[in-house]
Amino acid sequence: MRKSGINNDTPNDFLLGAGVVFKNFKYVYEKYEAEETLVAEDIKLSQIENNVSFIGVKDGYTPAVGDFVTGAWDDSEKNVLGATNGGNKLSIVPEITPIEVDGAVVEIKGLNQKTGETGTLEVNLAQHTVESLKRAIVGKEVESLIPGYKQIQTKSLIELSDYLDNIAYVGSMTDGTEIIAIMENAICSSGLELDSKNKETSVVKTTFKATADFKSGVYDTLPIYIFYPDKEKQETQTKKIYKIVEG
Repeated sequence: MRKSGINNDTPNDFLLGAGVVFKNFKYVYEKYEAEETLVAEDIKLSQIENNVSFIGVKDGYTPAVGDFVTGAWDDSEKNVLGATNGGNKLSIVPEITPIEVDGAVVEIKGLNQKTGETGTLEVNLAQHTVESLKRAIVGKEVESLIPGYKQIQTKSLIELSDYLDNIAYVGSMTDGTEIIAIMENAICSSGLELDSKNKETSVVKTTFKATADFKSGVYDTLPIYIFYPDKEKQETQTKKIYKIVEG
């Protein structure tokens, strides 16, 4: 009988470090121009035009059947939420409700029902900007009463612009591959609390929660996606080439 759960894959299956948190994160496709005949993996047009916040195409490009394309995550600075200090905490929790029946004093297999779920990402932000302050207090920037300052104040109603298209956590594994967790329609629910001390970085614990989109018509699950690396299919080449097919 085994004395340990360690196996051949164990050394590569650890997550190291705090990871990086992105806002409005996207996997962007662009056209691959080549004159020679290419060996490419098929990808359906519907996969590229999928109506999710984290799939996009390069500006000015309209995908078409027969095109060769490449794709990559956009990890540019504009998509980084900010520098953190103290790590990040991802929570995806189902709400389980046991059905009670007479004579049963314990929970019974088959009588537990999922009645909801929550998805949150807690970020210890050490970088403070006008945008991060506005998000934390559900606020807005108004004409400043004091020259040389930007003025931010709270507002009474939550607007669609207060939601991020998505919030994404990217954690690196020991073999260099990445686990990506994306929550769509994310809004900050934690407020603003600044605790400043000498010789310490002031950190704001900011919690984002996923919400459903009214227009999607899906109200029993949250738009939460986890991408785990398929290590057998991932290659060392920097660009994977795809050919767009029908579907």
